[in-house]
Amino acid sequence: MLPTFESSPLLNRMRKNGKALKPYLTQHSVTCYRIFDWDMPEYPLCIDMYEGFVQIAEYKTRHPLDEIAYRRWLDECVAVVKLYFSIDDDHISLKLRERQKGLQQYEKVDNKQHFFEVQEQGIQFRVNLHDYLDTGLFLDHRTTRQMVRDSSKNKHVLNLFAYTGAFSVYAALGGAFSTTTVDLSNTYLNWAKENFKLNGLTLARHTFIKSDAKEWVKQFPKKKFDIIVLDPPTVSRSKMAKTKFDIQPDHPQLINDTLKHLADDGILYFSNNFREFDFQQDIIEATSIKELTPKTIPPDFRNKRIHRCWAIQK
Repeated sequence: MLPTFESSPLLNRMRKNGKALKPYLTQHSVTCYRIFDWDMPEYPLCIDMYEGFVQIAEYKTRHPLDEIAYRRWLDECVAVVKLYFSIDDDHISLKLRERQKGLQQYEKVDNKQHFFEVQEQGIQFRVNLHDYLDTGLFLDHRTTRQMVRDSSKNKHVLNLFAYTGAFSVYAALGGAFSTTTVDLSNTYLNWAKENFKLNGLTLARHTFIKSDAKEWVKQFPKKKFDIIVLDPPTVSRSKMAKTKFDIQPDHPQLINDTLKHLADDGILYFSNNFREFDFQQDIIEATSIKELTPKTIPPDFRNKRIHRCWAIQK
């Protein structure tokens, strides 16, 4: 028999997490955060708050429950989230998220067109909790974005596999002389431009390029950038791309091609979220490679393998 909602282990853990996170959230003006990060094996969920709206992402596992018991379990999870945040059904997005099987990373799943604005550390972003597997803002890179902002003044910044351009916005607000945002999707490039406009940024010194990033770094004239952000998907089978992409076998060539665009005293931030990633550091054409992962994962992510991140210099 399932516990009552008030005595639910999920609710107790959310309360515990919320109490522990409160000082951090207040100090850093964070209103979009992860309150539950698959903390307990019986709750294979990630629960994210976006300023009054909540996304519950369930990961496919070998569930021991039959269909009726599973339905009760899922109803309990939704009820607990509503109780904890004091919200109703209209403020909850529930997603079943299977392990990717060669699909494009940002696959569209609905067409509700429910966009709304949130802020992160004083910066405005458009998000959508319904129409795509991802919301438009990767919360686990909050700290990495701030690192880029802090070092961008008067710099030329390149953002590859840019998605909705959050790194570019941070760089621009950090005083970057220019930003170049590269993504294969017009949808996400337009989304990135909207994020710029939300923050009162003129587009005059900022370039948005529709291109397959791994091909672009091979073919683009060798302009040098002071800061490069390289955060590719684990796999991509997009019909728009000329070739397929798989982070494990393809990352050395991708990084070496990207380094050709890096200024001599520049820095490349490379990250990915493939849990079994094996970094082939010995064949990277760089003089300095430092893993930053412990510094880049925010405290609301208990899963310390949510991503890995390196600083690479020539």
